[in-house]
Amino acid sequence: MNDPDPISPDVHRLIQLFSALPEVKFPDVDAPMLHELVAQVKERHQAVAAAEAQLEAARRALDEEQEALLRKAHRLYAWLTVMAEADEPLRAKLADLVLPRLRKAAPTTTGDGLTLAEAPKKRGRPRKVAPASEALFEDAQA
Repeated sequence: MNDPDPISPDVHRLIQLFSALPEVKFPDVDAPMLHELVAQVKERHQAVAAAEAQLEAARRALDEEQEALLRKAHRLYAWLTVMAEADEPLRAKLADLVLPRLRKAAPTTTGDGLTLAEAPKKRGRPRKVAPASEALFEDAQA
């Protein structure tokens, strides 16, 4: 990962400075303990980054599934609207419903299941285009 170092450069320099002074001792701080803490912080930082990546992937999957459900709900609403033309109580119930708008446009498909981007090209000859020059008329006059 190209995440920034979770430990500030000044803390690194302070630990290096303290490590270069082996004769200096403190009761609750020593160089090996500091290096171990640096390793733990870096390890925890990597764990957090991995968890955030998983969370982002889960959010994307949730968004896609919610959008798919909403697309189906819109389709169901359309079918029930057609059915409600002959059913006044159903029409009244449908009138109270307001579905959220779709965030993404649904892929448009052709009858054979292909999206429009994959739809086969039209067959046959292209239409004839009238000649742009008047050379045909000049030859007829001569």
